Amino acid sequence: MDKEMTLDEDFRLDEEEINSDNVSDLEPVTWLNDEDTEVNMFFHRVDSNQIIYQTKKKKCKMIGKYVMGDLLGEGSYGKVKEMLDSETLCRRAVKILKKRKLRRIPNGEQNVQREIQLLKILKHKNVIGLVDVLCNEEKQKMYMVLEYCVGGLQDMLESTPKKKFPLWQAHGYFCQLVDGLEYLHSKGIVHKDIKPGNLLLTLDGTLKISDLGVAEALDMFAEDDTCYTGQGSPAFQPPEIANGHEKFSGFKVDIWSSGVTLYNITTGLYPFEGDNIYRLFENIWKGEFSIPSEIENPLRALLEGMLQKDPEKRLSLPQIRQHL
Repeated sequence: MDKEMTLDEDFRLDEEEINSDNVSDLEPVTWLNDEDTEVNMFFHRVDSNQIIYQTKKKKCKMIGKYVMGDLLGEGSYGKVKEMLDSETLCRRAVKILKKRKLRRIPNGEQNVQREIQLLKILKHKNVIGLVDVLCNEEKQKMYMVLEYCVGGLQDMLESTPKKKFPLWQAHGYFCQLVDGLEYLHSKGIVHKDIKPGNLLLTLDGTLKISDLGVAEALDMFAEDDTCYTGQGSPAFQPPEIANGHEKFSGFKVDIWSSGVTLYNITTGLYPFEGDNIYRLFENIWKGEFSIPSEIENPLRALLEGMLQKDPEKRLSLPQIRQHL
């Protein structure tokens, strides 16, 4: 038989208080304590007309078969939002592009069309996948529906105290970058803008090379990988572009920018810096940089090989694999 317990004196309601009008609408609720002994307590019922707030109703916006979600980020070309495929219930990301805004950006429309055409033919686990393309001519908007990623390497770096990854983590990301880059080059595509901000991650940690807006597809009958234009981020550009060469090896450009990326995610620094773009390009052209003393081989040798000033001496992807 359960043992009866009474409340402490401070919490006991006397008979007069219980019978008063102040507690006439109280109802007993049974709670069990750790000893399985029933304790009677009282709660005051709140009527619905006493609620002083009202939840804000959020309208559901549909774009085709997709349900629009929250904002994920915003770039120079437009916003990126989360989406839900109403048929498969798969999470997606959508890049919302306003055509009027693209026209104000140098090569804006051309870069977007190039990226769409390239992504349509690319299928690799380490390259962002294009799911769908939708257009709204009335609103002059274009929607690029992409694989959903939770964030990028740049976001992760900024959230870490020393702005760098542990070597084991950086190694895993870099191996995936090499896999994706090897695939792009096998298809005759030069990315031209490899950097942490363009390397995204899925929920399971898979790295995705993204933003092919300035990428170049080489002529399938071309003798080599010669390119004539470079539009990537200044801090990740190689000496041959910083020095204004009219033509250069496209694949070696990607090797260099991948080397700068590897340097950045393992040291928290950049191999070349400058107060302005002219000083930055001057330092890049000189090709002189130092590697922190705590960086040892084989990583040190890999960085030195990828950041060779002379493109002819710069490591190739097969040579990079020997260091992994």
